[in-house]
Amino acid sequence: MPASHRLAGRESVTPEDFADEPLVACAGMAALWTGFWRLDPRPDGRPAPLGPMLADTFEDKLEVVADGRTIALVPSDDRRCTVRDDLATVPVEGIEPCQVVVATRSADTNPLVAHFRESAKNLLTRET
Repeated sequence: MPASHRLAGRESVTPEDFADEPLVACAGMAALWTGFWRLDPRPDGRPAPLGPMLADTFEDKLEVVADGRTIALVPSDDRRCTVRDDLATVPVEGIEPCQVVVATRSADTNPLVAHFRESAKNLLTRET
């Protein structure tokens, strides 16, 4: 969310805290994927409000959030991860965590694939 957002200083929030605010959608993604990241439907069953635009890239998503036009859910392994000075991150309580899967061909001997799998395992399984 923008650093100036009314929820930016909170220790954590729940979906009810931002139920009437749009979450930016990603262009070109499957409806199920977009719905997951927009919390659609919201926990009370209402559809999520639509944001002002679709973001083509992660950087575009950050720009519309920084402009104050929307907020966004992003994965984070750190409760206070800050991606930019003009943005704030606040943990969301009361939603299921996303699951991450790394899939590769079992016989792939490319060392880059092995390094990527090891890096993902180290990053995604560490204690926070």
